[in-house]
Amino acid sequence: MDFIRRNRVFLTSAACLLLAAGLAFRTGRQQTRADRLGRFFLELMAPLQRSTAAVDRAVVSLWRSVIELVGARNENVVLRVRVQQLEQEMDRRSELDIENARLRGLLDFRRTLQGDVLTARIIGRDATGLARTLVIDRGEADGVVKGAAALAPQGVVGQIFLASRHAARILLISDHNSGVDAVVERTRARGIVQGTVDGCGLKYVKRTEDVQVGDTVVTSGLDGIFPKGLPVGTVVSVDKRGQGLFQSAEVTPRVDFDRLEEVLVARGSFTLLQEAPAAPEE
Repeated sequence: MDFIRRNRVFLTSAACLLLAAGLAFRTGRQQTRADRLGRFFLELMAPLQRSTAAVDRAVVSLWRSVIELVGARNENVVLRVRVQQLEQEMDRRSELDIENARLRGLLDFRRTLQGDVLTARIIGRDATGLARTLVIDRGEADGVVKGAAALAPQGVVGQIFLASRHAARILLISDHNSGVDAVVERTRARGIVQGTVDGCGLKYVKRTEDVQVGDTVVTSGLDGIFPKGLPVGTVVSVDKRGQGLFQSAEVTPRVDFDRLEEVLVARGSFTLLQEAPAAPEE
């Protein structure tokens, strides 16, 4: 008994080895369908193996989903950046198309004029509201002088009333200090277009003259600033009240000064080669 107690570990190991060898020898000599012990262990382990396989598949599927989600999120960020870039590019192209169309109209209008005329860009507007003026990027260095006419394809803009070396200020025809000698195109009734609170007015027109709503007002060419026939505006109302010698009319300028971006400025006398085209109002 003392021998067994002292060597129980060795004896136990030897018994397990003998049992394993016996099982292996027996399994090798018996047919598969007769291996009841093997079938028992196979049936016993099958549910555990199925569960393990299912867990493995779930983990692999979850990991793939995480990878795909991260990839999709990164791709989404890249696509958003690309969409923003494309939208910005479309905006730039749209702006270029608009500018090109505007400059083509300015060039076409320039071809109707004979004289020294240059293109200027609007770079500022009166912010005080006390005067109706625009600032352009051309000045005395470019030959721009006080009193020069400023035009747009739609019609008369105003005249230069202040010039520095590299900039100049235009007094718009809608300013109360402005005055343009003009005629009603249909009847040749003559008057002076001056700025008013709401726009322009045609003043000092004889009461006997025929002036109607919808008439076009053009320059008369008698003020020595603008040649004859340039569009000024359209009559929107006529006032014959009172007993004086004159009637007056409210005139909407042909040019939309708030949307104006370029003008033509005369550097001397100029004339129209042909009747100025009736450009659509902006």
